[in-house]
Amino acid sequence: MAPSTPPTGRYMIRSVMTRNYIGRSQREDRSLLPKRIVLLSDGVRPTEFVFNTSGREAKITAGGSPTAAIDNKLYSVLLDTPPAQQWVVQRVSESGPAQYIITTQDGSAAWVVSGQDPESQVSVLQSVRFDPSTAAPYPPRALWDIVPLDY
Repeated sequence: MAPSTPPTGRYMIRSVMTRNYIGRSQREDRSLLPKRIVLLSDGVRPTEFVFNTSGREAKITAGGSPTAAIDNKLYSVLLDTPPAQQWVVQRVSESGPAQYIITTQDGSAAWVVSGQDPESQVSVLQSVRFDPSTAAPYPPRALWDIVPLDY
């Protein structure tokens, strides 16, 4: 079985639900304000995410800047405020394709797709689990493919 947390490295992240990659918006302003993490359109080059993994937690940067939740939305922060967050990246499938859920350190909120249209911002919402008796303990909108970059 693959490790439950991806090792330190460079990745692309794709929504299991929409099959779109996520990343910094192609239409971001030039200010130092936090930059939105959104679903990207087909054909748009995905943002490189770097995982700096320690145990089951990871600092995740997007386009060179650390990520953080602000008002239940995911951002890449360019300054020290708000502080970067540590995330728990957990493999949720024992067999078959590796799918992951990305949560806050305490597990109270997870990255989720908030819409299906390109430029829909990724939300960080209270974790939701399906009935444990079903085959899918997590909703598809909270599942992510984490694809290693080999270049």
